[in-house]
Amino acid sequence: MQASVYKQFALRMLSGNWGIAIFAAIATMLVQTVVTSQLDLTADAAPEVLFRSILLLYGSLVLLAPLELGRNWIYLDIAKEDKPTLGLLLESFGSLKQYVRAVTFYGVFYLGLNALMLLLIVPGVWFYLTFRMVPFILRDRPDLSVRSAMRESRRLMQGKKFVMLKLFASFIGWYVLVLVTGGLALIFVQPYLETALAGFYLEVKAEKEAQHEETVG
Repeated sequence: MQASVYKQFALRMLSGNWGIAIFAAIATMLVQTVVTSQLDLTADAAPEVLFRSILLLYGSLVLLAPLELGRNWIYLDIAKEDKPTLGLLLESFGSLKQYVRAVTFYGVFYLGLNALMLLLIVPGVWFYLTFRMVPFILRDRPDLSVRSAMRESRRLMQGKKFVMLKLFASFIGWYVLVLVTGGLALIFVQPYLETALAGFYLEVKAEKEAQHEETVG
C-alpha cells in the first residue's frame, strides 16, 4: 500500500479523536522538554557534565518509557476504531510487569539505536525500522516478553522496511513545518504519523497472519 493511503487512513481514524491524540503527544513532549533542558551533550562540555547528561538521559526512561508506550497504545486503539482512554497513557505505571517491559524495551531500543547511529546511519535506520512495531505488539500480545516482541517485530518487518521508510519520507514536508514552528506543529504531526504507523502495523500483521494460515492450510 502506498504512503498516501496510510496517511488518509490516519486522518480518517483521527477524526473525532484529535483531542486525546494531541494530549498524548503533549504529555510526552513536556516530559521530554524538561529532561532535555537539563542536558549538555555539546562537544565542548566537560567530561563530568557529559557523563552526567548521558546518565540523566537514560535515567529519564523510568518515566518516559511508560509514557511513550502508552502513547503508542492510544494511537493503536485509534487505528483499531476502539475508543482510547487517557488511562492508557499511564497504564504501564500501574503494572510492574508492564512497567518493566516498557523500560526494558526502550532502554535496549535507544541504546542500540544510538550506538549504531554513532557508527553508520544505515545500520541505525535498519535497527529502528526493524523494531518500531514492538510497542504495538506489546499492546496486542501482553503475554510476550520484550525479547519475544522484538523477535515478532523483526518477523513482521521482513520485506516491509522499505515501505515503512517511504512512509516516513512522505512526512518530510511536515517535519519542515515542525522546524519552522519551533516544534509547535509536532503536537499535530506526531499523532498523524504514529496513527499512520499503527495502520501500517495492522495491515502487515493481517497480511502475515493470512500467509501463515495459507502455509498451515
